[in-house]
Amino acid sequence: MEKPSISQRAKNAPPSPVRKLLPLADRTKKRGIKIYHINIGDPDFEVPEKILHTFKDLARTTKRIPYASSKGLKSTIQAWQKYYSCLGINLTENEILITAGAGEALVIVSAIVADPGDELIVFEPFYANYAAFANQASAKLVPVSLDKKNNYHLPNRLDIISKITPRTRAIYFTNPNNPTGTVFTKEEVQTVVQIAKEYNLFLVSDEAYHGMSFDGKKCVSALHVATKAEKQNIIIVDSVSKKLNVCGARIGAIISKNQSVCDAAFRFAQGRLSVASLEQQMVIPMLTDCLGYISWLTKEYQKRRDAFIISLEKELGIYINRPEGAFYTMVKLPVDDTEKFAKWLLTDFQDKNETVMVAPGAGFYATKGLGLDEIRVAYVLNEKDLARAAQLLGLAVKRYNSTKK
Repeated sequence: MEKPSISQRAKNAPPSPVRKLLPLADRTKKRGIKIYHINIGDPDFEVPEKILHTFKDLARTTKRIPYASSKGLKSTIQAWQKYYSCLGINLTENEILITAGAGEALVIVSAIVADPGDELIVFEPFYANYAAFANQASAKLVPVSLDKKNNYHLPNRLDIISKITPRTRAIYFTNPNNPTGTVFTKEEVQTVVQIAKEYNLFLVSDEAYHGMSFDGKKCVSALHVATKAEKQNIIIVDSVSKKLNVCGARIGAIISKNQSVCDAAFRFAQGRLSVASLEQQMVIPMLTDCLGYISWLTKEYQKRRDAFIISLEKELGIYINRPEGAFYTMVKLPVDDTEKFAKWLLTDFQDKNETVMVAPGAGFYATKGLGLDEIRVAYVLNEKDLARAAQLLGLAVKRYNSTKK
């Protein structure tokens, strides 16, 4: 009997390079093997005490959990307003909409900026889920390649402009960057802001890792450098997941001074009703006063970066780019195919009943053939575990290559 066919959009939905190997990982754990997860940005830090105290108070006093407004709780919106005020950016309540993490924000924004067949410029390697969000909007990603030798900083302005066509609707820009760890300079941020205005494009500025920068680098928001006119082209996507270390709480925001964008975001948000009320309330006290915590967290990530990179360089005798922020880096490995290698780590490799899980690099590129010898690493474990993960990775590369001879 013939079955109904799913949509072309569903058929084209790309798997996550970060999560698609989880079934293999589950089977590996059932065999009693410990896995060091450096494949996903899910840090092992404990939840900040202020958030835990708020959560406990809510659990004790809450009698009902009604729907929140589709825009978000007024108090949560005001907390984001306060956070941005601390960054020197003034926003009205009408310029902020609460979302279920940055992921939902990007789904909504992609639907706002693109019609089917439209083009979205991305700088590759890029946050892998951009491909999924573009697919849901039936839009096409157009990549601008970043040079590893330049630590993945922006290319010449003309190289970016050359990718613009009559179907281009937006530039997606992640700063600090996932997956490269690049922190773009004020001049680079100004470049993409000016191009967006000059060519009448939206600039979707993903700033979920704002404030998390190393070695004296400064994080610059698109709203810091834009003129009043340029701000009409900017849509900020933000999240508390990494800033406050509450990935599972799923509280994000869409921020724009373009009222048409805000109105459209509200209409889309009404379709999904509302974001979880308790989680919105839980993060409010911390969000309004979090810059000190972000500063502390960043110093810890810098230690973790150094622990992992120094260890892996020693194990493999290679040089690894020093990421400038967030907690990711792309690593080129001396293997034939990191997709096969990542699976092999979970099916055939172990040392003292331990292995390591990585994200294959090809999923962070739109250009076919790129990233086949790369992995993305999230250095989110404690320094001791990261050193062991690096040791395992080095040992695995040598053993994997020996099987190919």
